[in-house]
Amino acid sequence: MYTPLAPTPPLRGFLPPPLRRGGLEGHAAEFPPLRSGGGLGWGQYAGILLATLLFATPSHAADLRVSVPAGAALETVYDHRTQACEDWDVPDAPARAWKAADGSVRLLAAHTRARILSGPSLNELHHTCRIVFQSAKRDDPARFDDMGWLTSPYTLDGTTVYGLVHNEYHGHKRRDLCPTGDYMACWWNALTLTVSHDGGQSFGPARYVAGVPYRFRGDLGKRAGLFAPSNIVERDGWYYAMAFAEGIGAQKRGVCLMRTRDLGDPASWRAWDGRDFTVRFRDPYTEGEADPEASVCAPLPPDRLPFTVTSLVRHTPSGLYVAVMAGRRAERKGAEPVSGVWVSTSADLIGWSAPRLAWAAPLLTDKTCAVDETFYYPAILDPDARSRNFEDTDGNAWLYLTRLAQKNCKPTRDRDLVRIMIRVEPSQSG
Repeated sequence: MYTPLAPTPPLRGFLPPPLRRGGLEGHAAEFPPLRSGGGLGWGQYAGILLATLLFATPSHAADLRVSVPAGAALETVYDHRTQACEDWDVPDAPARAWKAADGSVRLLAAHTRARILSGPSLNELHHTCRIVFQSAKRDDPARFDDMGWLTSPYTLDGTTVYGLVHNEYHGHKRRDLCPTGDYMACWWNALTLTVSHDGGQSFGPARYVAGVPYRFRGDLGKRAGLFAPSNIVERDGWYYAMAFAEGIGAQKRGVCLMRTRDLGDPASWRAWDGRDFTVRFRDPYTEGEADPEASVCAPLPPDRLPFTVTSLVRHTPSGLYVAVMAGRRAERKGAEPVSGVWVSTSADLIGWSAPRLAWAAPLLTDKTCAVDETFYYPAILDPDARSRNFEDTDGNAWLYLTRLAQKNCKPTRDRDLVRIMIRVEPSQSG
């Protein structure tokens, strides 16, 4: 599964997106013309301008603090040594959950042969050995069906479950396409959609959703594409997700935001272009590579979202969204970098606060020999969530993570799904 390389430096002097009427609709704010007779006076105009600014610009005067309470301890949700159905039955993606039609709960945090945990609630789950999804390891990169991680399930009724898939093409295993045989140099990524009609007990073939507007190249020398979709969240009738773009050609590196109104239509997703959601992800194999600039997302500011967003959750009391990330950075200028779980908040999923440390911990990406275990794939889930897909929290929730045992300075297949209690509460900031 995808782990990010070192982030690029933050953009200097980044300008926020233009003012928007109607929040996420993304249209430029329109101001009525000033007229010298029977029209708007300066006082009326100023009032409209002020109202538009207040409505369209996200505010972080009332922000959120995400923290682990004193005395909180890790709990094991899934123990690889005692519950694994095979060696690679490991939590290799962030935890996602949904409520089935019968009211029971399903949790997914899987490798390429996906299995689920189920039970009466998030606090009582049992791991099953039934494989609900696996990709076909096809040699043709145009099929987008080599190695897939089912990472973003979403259901409206508990029966039909839509799922975004992190789809890796491992070119290094096809020496005719990748002469060097180097894994990182020939890794091409895209997002696909799979659907279950039995509550998540089985998922069908995946179809192309999003990627970069270029066909596979075995001589690129680095990985490229769209990686690691977040969970899906609903807002005003739209369904949103984030993914991390590794730059190539017209596609810049960073976190992409995309949305759809129709979860069942893989071609309906549109990405943020810096002003609106207009970017259609063309399939380069069926539609060609012409005009790639029209098919790339505009990443959100890297100084606000510097790492892959592994989880999104809405804090119900404030209405703010929390983006969860794993990474290493300094808490303030001049300070030593700290590894751990970082969060950023937003009122509209576009404008984000500066990242803040929620929990310090050694990470998989640290590549250190100083610890016996590391953590990765953080996600916030609240057992008391009102939404069917656990998109919200009232403030008392759990931070789920994969804990990886280390041996000889490298992670092993001994990986557990664990959780620790967290609090999400208002915090005044400037």
